[in-house]
Amino acid sequence: MPDFGFGIHDDLMIDHDRLSLAYEAVLEEVPSISGCISCGSCSGTCVSSFQSGAGFRKLVMLLKNGSYEQLQQALDYCQFCGKCSLVCPRGINTRRAILEMRKQFKKQGDDMV
Repeated sequence: MPDFGFGIHDDLMIDHDRLSLAYEAVLEEVPSISGCISCGSCSGTCVSSFQSGAGFRKLVMLLKNGSYEQLQQALDYCQFCGKCSLVCPRGINTRRAILEMRKQFKKQGDDMV
């Protein structure tokens, strides 16, 4: 059969009622992260979201869902400039949250990915 460039992906089942352990660990250190309303202000100002397609809003979603491989790739693009913190209408300390996400990867290493 000819290859048209399309593939069949494995099903991705996400349980939105159960949060990942890494999200709960970050939430413990940065409680304000639970107040994210996914407005997209952070993504609009993020310099690296133009390159990676992942602003802070997407980082939180990936962390909640336990999509650690994608999260690790997106975190690598973050320049830690803090623009997302400046525009957040809920006053979330996004820089600290990103730092905690990175700490979780260092702490748990390959167990997460």
